[in-house]
Amino acid sequence: MKIPPVCLMITAAAATLSIHPSRSVFFYYETVTLSCAVPGNFTGWTVKRNTSTRSSLSCETWGQLHGSSCTIKGVYPSDSGVYWCESDSGECSNTINIRVATGVILQGPAVPLTEGDSVTLNCSYKEKYAKESTSNFNAVFYRNGAFIGNKSEGRLSLIHVSKENEGIYKCVHPTKGQSPEIWLEVRENNIPVATPDPDPDPTPPIALPKLLSTILLFILYTCIFILAVYTYRKWAQARAEAKRKWPDHL
Repeated sequence: MKIPPVCLMITAAAATLSIHPSRSVFFYYETVTLSCAVPGNFTGWTVKRNTSTRSSLSCETWGQLHGSSCTIKGVYPSDSGVYWCESDSGECSNTINIRVATGVILQGPAVPLTEGDSVTLNCSYKEKYAKESTSNFNAVFYRNGAFIGNKSEGRLSLIHVSKENEGIYKCVHPTKGQSPEIWLEVRENNIPVATPDPDPDPTPPIALPKLLSTILLFILYTCIFILAVYTYRKWAQARAEAKRKWPDHL
């Protein structure tokens, strides 16, 4: 099910749709609330939906409207569909797909994850008219049709997810069958990695010709110094010798 063409997908200053409880699959008769969060608290946004029978219906026709939120008390399979926020001018938010089922369901996030997030997928079972669901059973989990784990408490934890965790998930109850499949989306983390700043005043490397010139000057000055010391010592020795021979002439 897709949003009709009249909905303009605009990201700038658009609303964000959230859902409570934060998952995409629900049992019969659960209460679900969808809310539009709008930057700057702009008004004129409402929750709409497409189902298998009707399209682009506002909250007033299928739920209870409370400001920018819409609540469905007692969801039913006819509430399965795609939901979004829409402004009076036709701007649209992100979409959330909802599915209502009975028996075994896999409870996963309704919105995409970001790389590095952690999430727990709950495999739950509930009879149609039962008051409570249970996850206290041995559940088998699959991703893209491949076995990934067998959990005794019906919970699969994914820690610090990456794009490798993205895919279609389902779980299987030991006696009650399998859940509907859910799509787990993982988006790249676009936060740039911090790099150390370069030295604000780095010492430039000494060029080879300059280095050779420095060495030659050092050798030259050293030779001059040694020659001067040698000359002085010879002069001092000669003076001392002359004074010893002709004391009266000095």
